[in-house]
Amino acid sequence: LRAEHDLDLKFEPASSQLDFELKLARGYYDLAYINPIQFVNFNRQPGYKAIAKRKAQPIRGVIVVNKQGPIKTLAELRGQTLVFPGLLDFPASIAPRESLQRLKVAIKPAYLRTQTEVYQAIVDGQYLAGGGSIESFEGLPPELHTRLRVIWQTPGYTPHAFAAHPRVSFFSIRKLQKALIGITKKPAGKKLLPNIFVENGFEAAGNNDWHDIRLINLKQLNDEAMP
Repeated sequence: LRAEHDLDLKFEPASSQLDFELKLARGYYDLAYINPIQFVNFNRQPGYKAIAKRKAQPIRGVIVVNKQGPIKTLAELRGQTLVFPGLLDFPASIAPRESLQRLKVAIKPAYLRTQTEVYQAIVDGQYLAGGGSIESFEGLPPELHTRLRVIWQTPGYTPHAFAAHPRVSFFSIRKLQKALIGITKKPAGKKLLPNIFVENGFEAAGNNDWHDIRLINLKQLNDEAMP
């Protein structure tokens, strides 16, 4: 990026999701790659603007069950307890719970800390089913992956956003946008994309692309999910 597009970027990881979101709220980062709910929240304040999103690859959650268990269809989960990785994991918790609510499949939610813990709990027989993401499921080690089965995928939602703070200049944003869109044109760039679960590269994005996420009433969804 620096050599070809005259952009000098510094990568600074956060110590935790909470640390990351607190820094976003303060407008600490010039640029960030954030999930759909984070983009909607921090687009309002402090005003992060969308630059790009992954191309032709919506974000989807999955419902998984034990391959040797009794559950074969989504309808069989009505009234059952499903486990999710917390309230705010978008693909593995928000997307499945919001989609099930729209389909009027009433379930009782339980929560663990991570998607891996969810998968392990289902394998161990602690829960009949639970939520995950396509990417995390496909990335499981064989000893877990071979013992689980996806019975349902959510509809697709607008994926993660590359976003810029309002203080970033228009010209820098255009350079970064051009670099992201062109990353698939070079073998070295294309080789990096699987590390962030991007299949088709990036396309330009605008703030209104996340309209489907703004329609989710997260407070109501989470209030109804609490025991």
